[in-house]
Amino acid sequence: MSKLYIWQNRGFFMGRLPDISEHRLGSAALCVGIDQPFRVLESESSGWREGRSVLVPPGCLHEIQVGGAIMAILFVEPEGTDYATIHNAMFDGEWQCLYGLADEAAVLAALRDAWERQPDAATIHNLLDRLIPPPNPEDRQHPLDGRIQRVIRLMKEDVTHSYSMNELAEYINLSPTRLVHLFKAEVGVPIRRFRQWHRMRVVAALIAKGDTLTDAALGAGFADSSHFSRAFRNMFGITPSSVFGRAANVQIVIA
Repeated sequence: MSKLYIWQNRGFFMGRLPDISEHRLGSAALCVGIDQPFRVLESESSGWREGRSVLVPPGCLHEIQVGGAIMAILFVEPEGTDYATIHNAMFDGEWQCLYGLADEAAVLAALRDAWERQPDAATIHNLLDRLIPPPNPEDRQHPLDGRIQRVIRLMKEDVTHSYSMNELAEYINLSPTRLVHLFKAEVGVPIRRFRQWHRMRVVAALIAKGDTLTDAALGAGFADSSHFSRAFRNMFGITPSSVFGRAANVQIVIA
């Protein structure tokens, strides 16, 4: 059975997915083909590139040919330490995506074992802690601008609340235009996509509690189910039913 684990600062999918059309994530994602390679096409590149582990940065326009692979996808916050440490552990990349995780063979072996055993959320989280390389003080990520940190904290307190750009800008004494540019420069994605990403997490949590997809979308702050479906396809490149539908057979685990 495919599983989607959700923690406060991480999300982790393990299982089967259809091919993923062009999309932009609101987070960073480490994609791993557990049993075979997959292919990635970045919007700026001239062709597909095959790999077993690929780090997709936040906001990168790309598509993925899964090709039947069992996928493990670790979603990490663009402003968090996980992203910085994984970024520094990748070998190379021609455009935005980075390919070849350090100690890839050991990571693949650990994920194959996890797929076969289907452990609980605590075991998976501990596994990810072991697989994500420890931060190197010499590669310390530049801290986010304090004003952007305050905006992020405010939005995360209630992601269902639709703060206007004027309200957010006034909260940190910036003009709306300056806030838009500074947020994108610091985080890597626009404010709107960042907020939608966190609303997607709320949708998954509500579905795990028994809500219908429509009720979960409304409860997370989307205008209606059509609005949610469009946003989901734009962010993940697949339909909501590919993850939340009965035929998808995906278990959601909130930890």
